[in-house]
Amino acid sequence: MGFPDFYGNNMNAWIDCLTYLDEDDQMTKFTLAENERLEIEISETIQFKTQTPEIYDALITCSAFVNQRYLEQGKQPKLSLIFL
Repeated sequence: MGFPDFYGNNMNAWIDCLTYLDEDDQMTKFTLAENERLEIEISETIQFKTQTPEIYDALITCSAFVNQRYLEQGKQPKLSLIFL
């Protein structure tokens, strides 16, 4: 994802970094245009959910939180989770 060197390796840091997908501040290697979304594909979803349910739930919850931040700023949500 191209997180900065000071990335905290936790979900709060993940939320903070993905909140700036539309700004060129190098919080990720992506800078999205106004109507662009970052699609995160999750493969082997059933295995992921079964083996690490806390992480699975956190990914969904934190992605929704990031999108809520965009909505509160009057912007379109920037994250899409695609479960395969």
